[in-house]
Amino acid sequence: MLLFFSNGYIYKISFELWETQEVELKESYDYGILLGGMISLNSTKQKIKFGESGERMLSTLMLYNSKKIKKILISGASGSLKSDMIESDYLKLYLIRNGVQPADIICERSSQNTYQNALFTAKQLSKNTANLPSCLLITSEYHMKRALACFNNTNLTVDPYVIKLDEKYVDWFSYIIPQPSIIYRWNILLHEIIGFYSYKLNGYI
Repeated sequence: MLLFFSNGYIYKISFELWETQEVELKESYDYGILLGGMISLNSTKQKIKFGESGERMLSTLMLYNSKKIKKILISGASGSLKSDMIESDYLKLYLIRNGVQPADIICERSSQNTYQNALFTAKQLSKNTANLPSCLLITSEYHMKRALACFNNTNLTVDPYVIKLDEKYVDWFSYIIPQPSIIYRWNILLHEIIGFYSYKLNGYI
């Protein structure tokens, strides 16, 4: 089991079977939907500690500055019942400090999981059902399959913007030598697979 789950090649092939395929993007979108779950609960408004999903934020800033997205909706509270931290509020301050206009940021402050991300975001953006906005969904590649399925179960139409992880691209050395880091990657992948099919059983997707 250890040899199997620490082999880079086996993980690479397994991940490629799971990942969401990229689509051709439109010239621009009304909203970029940035999913939370990227900062430490030890963060403060003055000093945000990003986790490995922090690339979502960097990609969002790039998309905004290049006019690919006109506005940003940040979806997510803390993701933990043990914390009163509202992640979207912290991320909004970070965006403003990095040049995003406050009027171009909307916070969805209630969701605690991916299903609620989609549900509450759709409610917030569907006030004018006659003219729904075009949306770009921004999240990590391992999380996109579940997130996209949840958003596709709402009245919003979203295109996926997949944040790639360098760790998926292993070299020949990790094909033959067991790598402890690959076991950690499996932990993330299995979490998403279990989450996806749990959502199916619960009727969320």
